[in-house]
Amino acid sequence: MKRSGSHTQDIRHTVKVLAGIPAYNEARYIGSIVLQARQYVDKVTVVDDGSTDNTARVAELAGATVIRHAENKGYGAAVQSILAEAKKRNADVLVLLDADAQHDPNEIPALIKPISEGFDLVIGSREGQKDKTPRYRRIGQKVIFRSSRLASKTNISDPECGFRAFSRRAISELELKETGMAVSSETIVRAAEKNLRITEVPISNIYTKDGSTLHPIRHGIDVLGRIIVMISQRRPLFFFGLAGGILLVVALIIGIRVINIAATTGNLAIGSTILTTLFIIAGILTIFTGIILNALNRRK
Repeated sequence: MKRSGSHTQDIRHTVKVLAGIPAYNEARYIGSIVLQARQYVDKVTVVDDGSTDNTARVAELAGATVIRHAENKGYGAAVQSILAEAKKRNADVLVLLDADAQHDPNEIPALIKPISEGFDLVIGSREGQKDKTPRYRRIGQKVIFRSSRLASKTNISDPECGFRAFSRRAISELELKETGMAVSSETIVRAAEKNLRITEVPISNIYTKDGSTLHPIRHGIDVLGRIIVMISQRRPLFFFGLAGGILLVVALIIGIRVINIAATTGNLAIGSTILTTLFIIAGILTIFTGIILNALNRRK
């Protein structure tokens, strides 16, 4: 076992640390990431998510155990495989990090430290170095942060960061469903539902020109869409109540216009009147949907 600092050395006497790395066509970086991570953990598992390059071979040569997906199933599916492997190996701590060199493996000791202090999920936060983040990414991160906050009722500043650590309890209790990038936000939502203790620690902000294979705008839209679905499921009264309220406000605006037209011309705008009625009915039905779903959620 290689030395990795006094604090991590103390942790290793009582826990077994597993590092999990989802990877898709990351042959250029995966070897270095695995070698660096091995300094601080007992085992490194790489999930090769249907790569068409030498990702799996390079990871194996670097000393990682490789789980292969026959086809590209998505980042979330790879994370699910890593969690399953952590359960199988009865790991006490799981560290999750990306394969594209955007996370510094040398920060693993800082990331797992809160686990020894009783936390169950530790999220790496790039908020302290947001000035190094491209502006378009900062805008997207803010939108996703606010949406994720509504879904999970937590104040995690960087819910999309994939550099995170899980306790034995989190490994055991988290059952994730998302197969795409929205799994990062889903993890926080599910952890909050299980009353797991969540915290975050500052990490470095590293962006490589060829690191991510995902288009940032498409990625952001996909994640935001899935988070909205989570909000509707976890907080139906808020989600459907807000939607119903907006519909009623639109009905009010159109209704006022109908009244003004009738008052000035003496004619009833039939089309606008019908539209107002439809918006009122839709708004009321949407609000009642939220009330019913909220009652059903409370009975679970």
